[in-house]
Amino acid sequence: MADLKENQHRSSGKGMSFKRFISALGPAWIVSAVAAGPGTTLSVTKAGGTYGYDFLWVVVLSVVLAFVCQYMAAKTALIGGRGIVSIVQDKWGSLAAWLVTLDALVVIWLCNVVLLKILIAVTGYVTGLDVPWWGILFTLAFYVLVAHGGYRIVEMVCKIIVSLLVICFIGTLFIAKPDMGLAIGGLLPDFSHFGKAEILMMTAIMGGSIHVTILSMQTYTVHEKGWGMSDLKTARFDTALSLLGAFGLYCTAIYLTGACVLHPADIHVNTLFEMADAIAPLLGSYAHGFFCLGIWCAVFSTIMPTFIAAAYVLGDKMNWEMRPKSGWYRLTILVGCLIALPGAFLSGRPVNLLLIMLALSFLGTPLFVGIFLWLLNDRNWAKQYRNGPVLNIAGGCALLVTVVLGIKWIWGLIGA
Repeated sequence: MADLKENQHRSSGKGMSFKRFISALGPAWIVSAVAAGPGTTLSVTKAGGTYGYDFLWVVVLSVVLAFVCQYMAAKTALIGGRGIVSIVQDKWGSLAAWLVTLDALVVIWLCNVVLLKILIAVTGYVTGLDVPWWGILFTLAFYVLVAHGGYRIVEMVCKIIVSLLVICFIGTLFIAKPDMGLAIGGLLPDFSHFGKAEILMMTAIMGGSIHVTILSMQTYTVHEKGWGMSDLKTARFDTALSLLGAFGLYCTAIYLTGACVLHPADIHVNTLFEMADAIAPLLGSYAHGFFCLGIWCAVFSTIMPTFIAAAYVLGDKMNWEMRPKSGWYRLTILVGCLIALPGAFLSGRPVNLLLIMLALSFLGTPLFVGIFLWLLNDRNWAKQYRNGPVLNIAGGCALLVTVVLGIKWIWGLIGA
């Protein structure tokens, strides 16, 4: 996978109409849909149920930093005209490119191991057959759908159901009526009670929003859309609408529902299915059934694109053709499915596994954020498209948060 789009500097005429903005939307919507998966749903719901309104600032900060990092990812890809691995290889050589490739693959495949565990847990709860052998059926389905086609239809149906689940969370807010005074107070950071549990929770929330999987995906999806440097404004608009708008509404609505419904009832979301109590004011006795369907679909709509992301990253490094009919593409998908399979036999609570997975995945994020900042401030590489002060400050904050949180979480584990 060399140049995904050689003609990235094509002319598109003067001005950028709103109609063109809307018709061109896409890449950031794709990655925001992946970000809005079961990990983010769990972490923000649990934070709301456990800490009330006090963690609202963390959720808002995670959304803002997600926008900053995704926009830098898109900008880097558009300037470089390639995906992140090829860009790094051209700039720093093969060893650095392998480091980026392995960082992305480890994070993606680690997530898939845990996501398969969640899928089996929900399936077992619904069917009464809580056995790990569901994993063989699901990995076979993933391989057939992703490697041989048909996953987009399943993905679309799953996203519709997940969207309905989000609407249920929003609808519950109108019934539960969150305390706006406390919510506003929750926007002010408070570090006075930050222990190991709080650091893990904050790291998990950030890990769901600023994730190596979606950062790497963004550098490839902008080229799949056919965008070039003339579409930089469109990319910024797309990212803002997708991350600050849709993803921000998703996270905030779910968090506030947890804060005003679960927290007063002292429900700390220690199991997956306690999350369903958050929408009980709206759906009543149907809450658990619909929640199980929604979280099941959330896993499906998240895990399938990540198999493709792994194929893009590895194919970019190996210069393979990554199309559904390509043998290398299908082999990479198969390897990803086989790596995910042991997740079916993982022990431990799915809630704890998800939080730890998000935190571990977050440790790989500083490398990507640092690369984006370095390249976008390189006079010879970015030229006239270098970052301005605002984006540099925001990107620097993102890098600082990812590094500090990662160090504090690891330090807490060592000192445990």
